[in-house]
Formats: sequence, structure tokens, C-alpha cells
Amino acid sequence: MALLALTPVFRGGSAHAQEQQQLDTLSQQIESGRANEARIAGEIAAAVQAQDAIAAKLSAIAQSIQSQENAVARSEGDLAKLRQDRAMILTALGEKQDVLSELLAGLQRLEQNPPPALVVDPGDILSALRGAMLLGTIAPELQDEARDLAAKLDKLKELEASITTRKDDVARDLARLTGERAALKDLVTQKKALVSQGTADLEAERRRTAELAEKARSLKQLLANLDAQRQQQEAAKAAEQRQREQQEALLRQPRVAFPDARGKLAFPAQGSIVRRFGEPDGLGRETQGLMIATGANAQVTTPADGKVEFAGPFRSYGQVVILNPGGGYRVLLAGMDKITASVGEFLRAGEPVGEMGSGPASVTLFGDVAPDGRPVLYIEFRDGTEAINSGPWWIGGLKEASG
Repeated sequence: MALLALTPVFRGGSAHAQEQQQLDTLSQQIESGRANEARIAGEIAAAVQAQDAIAAKLSAIAQSIQSQENAVARSEGDLAKLRQDRAMILTALGEKQDVLSELLAGLQRLEQNPPPALVVDPGDILSALRGAMLLGTIAPELQDEARDLAAKLDKLKELEASITTRKDDVARDLARLTGERAALKDLVTQKKALVSQGTADLEAERRRTAELAEKARSLKQLLANLDAQRQQQEAAKAAEQRQREQQEALLRQPRVAFPDARGKLAFPAQGSIVRRFGEPDGLGRETQGLMIATGANAQVTTPADGKVEFAGPFRSYGQVVILNPGGGYRVLLAGMDKITASVGEFLRAGEPVGEMGSGPASVTLFGDVAPDGRPVLYIEFRDGTEAINSGPWWIGGLKEASG
């Protein structure tokens, strides 16, 4: 109120000059603040653009992880088949153990008591003939059994070597998977930190500039001749704000409209489809989504571009992520054990959103669809508030989710 009571006429030229100097200083500070705002906004825009590069890396690593998970699953299947073959060979050898023992015992007896020579004693001719007959019948059979035994033993040795090699391959695959998962987590952390610091700096600079502008407006009540300059500055600020919002909105738009993405989306996890949209859910109703039984700790990615509207636990559904891909649609992913996405984050298709657990599905509503104890990922597409069949959106329709 004191400033409003004092005018340049009553305070004299010295006071007016002092106020003008204060105004000039504040104006310079405001201009400097706006320049800093523009610089930080540019850095944020560059950081947002860099997010696409990080998103591509995240998508590539996530795909590599899913590929390794698929390779590990195939290796485990091969190991099971090799172990089954090995068990069959051991069983076959066990069944022939009695026959082989009798033949070997007979051969040992012949070696210790060979049949007498025919020229030694005519009375031994019958014994010699019997011995020769015994040799003639046993030797070929023994040779066949020996060859069959040798072949089975060789096959057994090959299977054991194959099992050892496959185990080593699985160990290497798991080691690569662990390394890639660690790299993936580092990239997720890097992405989240990429914009947060710039946003904090920009907000701080805006607050400082706003405080300076408030002081300047108080002085401008005494210096009406600078009112036009203030209006120009505010107009420039509004134009910069609109331009910044337009740039950020452009960088936050899906590259493909969701209705146009039919037949182009990849499944968010590797595994086997165990229940489809419209099938009985075991509770007298129809399933509203798609269920995929995955491997332990499987990587889960977003199937489409979109903004994360919800990320966290929800009732008995485990960890849930709801994605807004635009056009009034929603994509719901449930049953995860861990979530790496954050509310408000804009993700590109293929970026990771979380990980499955290591055991059976914890969700009561679909925990019984994978009797082998695998975790289950639930996927639901919604148009407005209505659940819709996601089948037309997947690459190849509803084929198996494994690569």
C-alpha cells in the first residue's frame, strides 16, 4: 500500500531513477530467467526425444530377454526328452540283464571246459558234438547281444554327453538372461531419471521468474509507461508455453492409432495361451481377456504405444498396469509380480512394464488354468467400459505366444 501511495511526482527524480533502476534490474533478471526456462525446456524436449532412443534399447533388450526365455524353455524340453531316452535305454538293459548273464556264464563255462577233440576218443564224439552245437547256437546269439549291448552303451554315452552339453547351454542362456535383465533395469532407471531432473530445474526457474515478475508488476504500477513491455513479455511467454505444450504433445502421441494396429501387436510375454476371450472361466461366466502361462520371472512388455494410467497392486489381481493407447481404448495387464512402469509415463510398444513371478499364479480367478504351476499373465482390451476380443490385434491372430 505504501508503494501505491508514492508516485514519481511526489518522490522526485531521484526516487524515480531508483525505481527505474530496480525495474531495469528486475527486467534483466526476468529476461535471464526466461532464457533459462527456454534453455531448460529445450533440454527437456531433447531428453524426451532421447527417450525414444532409450525406448528402442529397452524394447530390443526386452525382446532379447524373451528370446532367451524361449530358448531356455526349449532347452528344458530337450533335456526332458534326453532324460526320457536315457531312462528307456537303462530300462531295456535292465530287462536283458538276466539273458546276458546266462549267455556270459555259458561262454565262461565253454572257455574253462572246451569240448574234447574228435580224434582223442571216439567215446567223446557225442560230447564234442554237443559242445559244438552249443557253441554254434550260443556264439551267434551272444555276438548279436554283444553288438546290441555295445550300441546301447554308445547311445547312452552320447545321450549323457548331450545332456551335459545342453545343461551347459541352459546355464549360459540363463547367465546371458541375468546380465540382460540387469542392463534392462539400468535402462529403466536411466529413463525415469532422464526427465525428472530437467523438470525439477524448470519448475524452480519458473517459480523464481514468477517471483521476480510479481515484484516487477508492483513497480510497474508506478511506471505505467512499461505496461506495454510487460504485455509483450506475457504474450511471448504464452506463445512459448503453447509451443512447448505442442512439442510435448507431439512426442507423447502413439505412432500408430490403436484401431489401425490390428494384426500388428506382439504378445507382451513368451508362453502358452491357456484361455481365450469368451471361453468359460470356470465360474459360470465367460473370460473377458486372454491368459498366457509364462516361464518363471518372465519379462512383460507393453504391446502398444500409450500412457500408463495405473501401475500397482489391485485387489487379488496381483500387480496391474493399465495403459491408455488412445482412441478410448485401454489395455490391462494383470498377474505380474513386479512393475517397472510408473503412472504418467509414456511407453513405446515393446518397452518393459514388469516381470512375472517364479511360481503359480496368485490370482484366484485364473490360478487353475496352468496346472503345471507356471505364472499366468492376464491381458484385457477395453473399448470404453466394454471388454473386447484382443484376438484381431495380435500378429498372426491367436497363435501361441512363444516365438
